[in-house]
Amino acid sequence: MADIRVVWDADAFSGDWLLSGGALDTTRELVTAVAVALFTWRTAEDDDPLPAGDGDRKGWWGDHEAVEIHGGWPIGSRLWLLVREKQTEDTRARAEAYIREALDPFVTIGLCQRVDVAVDWFAHERLGAEIVLTRGPADSIAVRFESLWAEISVSTTPPDALALSPQQTFDHEFAQELA
Repeated sequence: MADIRVVWDADAFSGDWLLSGGALDTTRELVTAVAVALFTWRTAEDDDPLPAGDGDRKGWWGDHEAVEIHGGWPIGSRLWLLVREKQTEDTRARAEAYIREALDPFVTIGLCQRVDVAVDWFAHERLGAEIVLTRGPADSIAVRFESLWAEISVSTTPPDALALSPQQTFDHEFAQELA
């Protein structure tokens, strides 16, 4: 797979490439692929309500012909559509559906056998996700995103753990990435 490692800064809501020994780091490629799948903007569907109301469906032009161009699928997720949404069960459910949609190709092409997702509000106006990608009977990787979506205020109370079964030790927590 050998992708360049992307590190995520949850506070700045941005990613950057990581250097290792003067060269680009190519470790943790599956974690990087998950970050790219979730935090790049997939083109909105024709019937998606757009947050800015300006008709900009965002996304990458290549998504429209992804199969023909690179033998792939549309890149990114539609999580960006939630930027102006309220803290409701519907918003949480849409976030989970968008995450599953973005990661379904991982199973389809055989990067992993199964993807488990738990999405919940863990603090005031902070939506988080725990994702476990199972690659074999005893080989899985767990990733936690503690700030999928934040609006005006942020609670200073430490977040409660989201409910994922079985209990996981997380291989990667993006909230701590650049600390």
